[in-house]
Amino acid sequence: MKRTIKLFIIVNLFVLFLHSSSRADYWEKVVSQGFGDPANDYAWSMETFRGKLYVGTLNPIRGAEIWCSSSGEPGSWKRTYNARSPLSNLGIRSLYADANHALYACTFNITGAEILRSLDGRSWTMVEKGRGLLRKQKDDTIRCMIRFGKYLYGGAGGKSAQLYRSKNGSNWTLVKTNPSFESTKVLDPNTGAVITNNILIGEMEIFKGQLYAFTWTRDMDLGNLIGQEIKDISTLIPKSPGAFEVWRSSDGVNWEKVVGKDDPYGNGMGFCLHNPENLANDVVTSVAVYKGKLYLGTQNDNGNSSIWRTENGEEWEKVLDFFSLGERFNFYVWRMIPFKDRLFIGTLNLALNYNGGLTTADKATGAQIWATESGDPGTFYNLVHNGFDGETIVYKGLEIPKNYGVRSFGILHDTLFAGTATIASVPVPKEDDPDQKTIAGKNIGCEVWKLIEE
Repeated sequence: MKRTIKLFIIVNLFVLFLHSSSRADYWEKVVSQGFGDPANDYAWSMETFRGKLYVGTLNPIRGAEIWCSSSGEPGSWKRTYNARSPLSNLGIRSLYADANHALYACTFNITGAEILRSLDGRSWTMVEKGRGLLRKQKDDTIRCMIRFGKYLYGGAGGKSAQLYRSKNGSNWTLVKTNPSFESTKVLDPNTGAVITNNILIGEMEIFKGQLYAFTWTRDMDLGNLIGQEIKDISTLIPKSPGAFEVWRSSDGVNWEKVVGKDDPYGNGMGFCLHNPENLANDVVTSVAVYKGKLYLGTQNDNGNSSIWRTENGEEWEKVLDFFSLGERFNFYVWRMIPFKDRLFIGTLNLALNYNGGLTTADKATGAQIWATESGDPGTFYNLVHNGFDGETIVYKGLEIPKNYGVRSFGILHDTLFAGTATIASVPVPKEDDPDQKTIAGKNIGCEVWKLIEE
């Protein structure tokens, strides 16, 4: 048995070597130091609209920004939006182009998420009714938006997963789904309380004529970034007793659970009925439809993130397990995008300890990008394994990768772009002047890179 397992690993590694050596791809940096503001920590979202590439940032110090370029080249980027303050909008978590009609920016806001709308990419209008409704429901974030039929849908959350929709992009209503995404309950072993499992619709996708919604069981508490220093990662990402679920609908109102608690197809929350250890799959961080199959990527509390796919939404197979490749620090499969003949995968690769914060780890390489021509097991190969440039920073006495994750992908003029995530900025007093604020731990900011194919 052990010999068979070793042979399987050797064959997989050999296949990976053949793939990785068969193409002469490399990456070129087009944006550095957070577009000039090192507090732009994440290139949190990316979208193409009317011949320009847009990037929305996470900025805990000065508030969200949106930048755009018609070429993607260095020096061509212009800012088209900046928040009034981090207390208004911390970041642009999602950008969505409704064809050429309008560009939407969905925000994280500790006082209630906002939907911003632009008809030209330059001037932005807050959707007033959406703002009021979202604040009433106490939804602090919208992570995804998609058009399905005659409606635009927005996946939101905070305390519980919610779905909103609009016919015109200006007037939004809360969808009273049947059943409710809040219907799944789990027992919190820490408190003994029965709590809501699904706190956010993190991703949505259309597959074979149906709308799919992918839930989260926990989310970053970005409110903790305002006015205090982050002592450990658990203050940002609390542990969850549940695991993600997958739902689908033909009309946006009536929903069927295809992966989750008591689903009829034997998948279980986070695919726990495939393996009980999958209860650590508490988030679906990315999805894509590629060559007629639906793919999802997980966040795994134990660093064992994975990629799964399905042909019918009911039967799922695991096609990539990072642990089996020796990549134990890919905590998120953060983004997916089909580009030309390949499916590209961006990961978060950092030594995390959810009970005690960042840890030292020689094998935490920083942001990675994987690709495949088929999506089949054994065909994924790594194009980026060192955060693009191998640079590191020292944070709280620990040396960590500068670019620890690929958070966004975009396509402009037949070129693939990737946006990075860096360690979160927090305001702390300077030792010589307590009234002055600076950025703790770093002076870097997010970056944007483009793929050069040869």
